[in-house]
Amino acid sequence: MTERASDGDGAGCDSWLEFRNMRLEEVCQVVDIWEEQGLGQGTNNVKNFYQVDPEGFFVAADTRTGEVVATCACVRLTPSLLFIGQYAVRKKLQGRGVGRRLWKTMKNRWGDCNVGIGAVPKYFFMYRDKGGLSHVESWATVIYRTSTVTLERLPTPPDDLRVVPIDETLMPQVIAYDTFLHGYDRGKMIRLTMGDEKGISRAVVQRQGSHDVVCGFGKINSNIPQGAVASPIYARDREVAAVLLRDLVKNKPEARVLLAMFVPDCNRDACSLAEDLGLREYMRVARCYRKESVSLRLELVYSQHDLNFCIA
Repeated sequence: MTERASDGDGAGCDSWLEFRNMRLEEVCQVVDIWEEQGLGQGTNNVKNFYQVDPEGFFVAADTRTGEVVATCACVRLTPSLLFIGQYAVRKKLQGRGVGRRLWKTMKNRWGDCNVGIGAVPKYFFMYRDKGGLSHVESWATVIYRTSTVTLERLPTPPDDLRVVPIDETLMPQVIAYDTFLHGYDRGKMIRLTMGDEKGISRAVVQRQGSHDVVCGFGKINSNIPQGAVASPIYARDREVAAVLLRDLVKNKPEARVLLAMFVPDCNRDACSLAEDLGLREYMRVARCYRKESVSLRLELVYSQHDLNFCIA
């Protein structure tokens, strides 16, 4: 999809702008725009979601220089569900209608689908009242952060639980666990995320008869400058999540500089676990939808996968 700005697009939307799908080689520019807003996003994380749905990433580009000046994602999770994120304009062009025009281009993808977004406080009313995303979810995401991790407050694994790397033998179980949590298949995304060498991935297994059964899995990534993000962290209960987090944080030195987690506030065990690890609330991000809430097993979510590209 490619569109050029025209006089009818509104005042200040320059004719040298092109609104189109993002190209893979533009990911670094998109991440730079996000960082310009004071927000962190890992380059590999964007590339992974792009590989799953390349048509869900949009940019505004300067046709004279090739510079990407605005970004927005609208990732397809199921045939009837989309998720919006990473919506930002370079500061030098803010207030000139660029974001509004890019949103219009992105919105062409909606059709009759339900659409979700994580709305930070500054833009909550804009998305709810003007963006067509008027259904507000009963829960919000708490962004937790700390520069002082208290790892000693988390338990060591009991004898019946083991933290192990995720290999090809275990991957089908990990994908099945993710599908059980979400209610739809994210197999390609999970393979890309867990196989990404920029972070550390682990599963927690419990012996049942002659088989190891996955009862949780997660990853810790270097998605923020000089720090780490524990996401996702999915587990059957607090004990499994704590054992998983302890192993991931212990093996990621950046987590001792800055650690972040994205916790659904309706999961009190997840909130208390983050606080035991020394994290403190930084921001709450509301969840808005176009039509209705999306059902999933939030009691298994101890840290969400991402706030820009997926539900949990």
